[in-house]
Amino acid sequence: MNRLQSVQPLDDLVLEATYTSGQVIRVDLTDLVARLAVFAPLQNRQVFNQVAVADWGHSVAWSEDASLDADRLLEMALEQAGRTDTLEFRRWQDRYGLSLTAAAQAIGLSRRSISQFRMGHRAVPRTVLLACKGWEVEHRQQQA
Repeated sequence: MNRLQSVQPLDDLVLEATYTSGQVIRVDLTDLVARLAVFAPLQNRQVFNQVAVADWGHSVAWSEDASLDADRLLEMALEQAGRTDTLEFRRWQDRYGLSLTAAAQAIGLSRRSISQFRMGHRAVPRTVLLACKGWEVEHRQQQA
């Protein structure tokens, strides 16, 4: 589970978040603020600046009842950076509820590689994404 260490509001509805792993991400919340009413108060700079790490590092929150899960924040950063490889890998792992160890065993990689792919520290090679799809087909056949 990704846990946040700190979060800083930057200009133009951008957050900089540091995870306990040392990973630092930047996320632009402009679209979220425009689309969802619960985030609309963040347009006020004073409200936006009240962001804090909450739930023992599992989310960020504002006093206006708006919050974002630490995993979702990371996914938003990956989406904004165009890292579809990592998003596809994370969604495969989550869809089947695979732990790092189970995912590593499923596709024949080390737990460390799985962790690096999941966190976006390394690009997910096409061969790994294809292995995930192959595992998915085998898994469905075993379930039938």
